[in-house]
Amino acid sequence: MAPIYKIATIQLVPKDIAVKDNFTRAESFIRQAAAQGTHLAVLPEYHLTSWCPDHPDFIAACAESATYLPRYQALARHLNINIVPGTICEVHPSPANSNNNNNGDTTAQEIRNMAYWIEASTGRLLASYQKVNLWHSERPHLTAGIAQSAHRAFDTPLTWEGPTTTATDSAQQKENHRGRGRPIRAGMLICWDLTFPEAFRALVRDGAELIVIPSYWVCDRSDLEEARRRMNADCEGLFIDNALVARAFENECVVVFCNAPGLSGVVAPVFGRVGGEGLGANEEVMRVVEVDFESVEVIEEVYKVRKDLAREGWHYGYSICGEEEGEERVVKSGSSRGRGWEKL
Repeated sequence: MAPIYKIATIQLVPKDIAVKDNFTRAESFIRQAAAQGTHLAVLPEYHLTSWCPDHPDFIAACAESATYLPRYQALARHLNINIVPGTICEVHPSPANSNNNNNGDTTAQEIRNMAYWIEASTGRLLASYQKVNLWHSERPHLTAGIAQSAHRAFDTPLTWEGPTTTATDSAQQKENHRGRGRPIRAGMLICWDLTFPEAFRALVRDGAELIVIPSYWVCDRSDLEEARRRMNADCEGLFIDNALVARAFENECVVVFCNAPGLSGVVAPVFGRVGGEGLGANEEVMRVVEVDFESVEVIEEVYKVRKDLAREGWHYGYSICGEEEGEERVVKSGSSRGRGWEKL
């Protein structure tokens, strides 16, 4: 039987630059989630600083926010809960000859928008992800991650008794697997990454069946320009809802979308939105839902998308793996959740 997990989306509405206050409210929500037996708590993008890059203290607030990562690790250990603390902006020295072209200035800095998965009980940093697809207004301020190295899945502490063998497994292998759960494999994206199906495909080809997306996607009607407001004032919400459902179905995975400005929620194949519509615009609230991962198994058996992605000669393999013409193409070996890369 596939497991049912409790996942909390904490739709925190951050105050500009108020790192300490934002953390205090985030911590309170996480403690409430843990008290309800929640397995995973997710916060939004920019939850400690908000997005105000022109504020004179923004860079200082980013540097301060990085010091709160160990506090989230301590919470994960103490409360025995997995935490994705939204995103944390980190200030790093800008490498010489980087894309920012700092002309060798060793004092130049870059800001990285980072998401982390913190493991329950141990507080270990299980995975990190630097935002790859920056929104237009972010590009003058942030440094983007590199897709080929960023879009990697990882095993979580969440386990289930899903299929652990393939038809080619030996009798001894099957005996070894008997009665043992396997970890749910996860990946992380951030906000505008949702727009690019290629990002999901890269994670799914690496075995991801749970994708977590902290976001700061403004969806308020008042922020629309006149043309879109005239045509459909709810177009941003329409975009988000349809993209989330499509990504869950077409990639046979559960998607957790935690968005500070609204419409946060969990989407699963077969079910669609879990626990009702997305949370209200600019509403600071937490929702804990039970997510049945059997829907992932069921949809795999029907659509077999993962099997198609894994098979040799898959039509679009070159466009997902990012090789240039003439380079070797790589695909996942073994089952649809295999983790080894095999060169053809």
